[in-house]
Amino acid sequence: MNQRTESGIKLFALIALVCAVSAGTVDYYNSLHTVQWISFDDALRRASETKKLIYVDFYADWCGPCKQMDKTTFAKDNVIAILKNEIFATRINVDDPLFGQPISKKYNVDAMPTSLLINAGQQEIRRHVGYMGAEEFVAWLKEKKP
Repeated sequence: MNQRTESGIKLFALIALVCAVSAGTVDYYNSLHTVQWISFDDALRRASETKKLIYVDFYADWCGPCKQMDKTTFAKDNVIAILKNEIFATRINVDDPLFGQPISKKYNVDAMPTSLLINAGQQEIRRHVGYMGAEEFVAWLKEKKP
């Protein structure tokens, strides 16, 4: 093997290493820079202890607008802060036959994404069906009941 080929292989290996480290860093940052979802039962328990409301995100893996909200709305600092400090956040996969389908039926969810704000007694405060950008989502969460 000549010196030029050996240098090319080393350069390729270095580039591959940098790409792998960069991809891992981006994935790690993205996993930290999103809403920290808790289980539905945990949200109910915590809400009953604190009197905070619960945001329920009804989604499906195949739902394009749901994926878009994950990438945009739920990645915004103001949304993350509200769902960390003021309201408990939980998600329900409507395709889950053991939990998602029964609870989706209980709340009459038939389109995704469906956003619900509920209290610790599981009573619906308000609902929105469809995609919401970050600003619209924050305004919806903070909307005062008439």
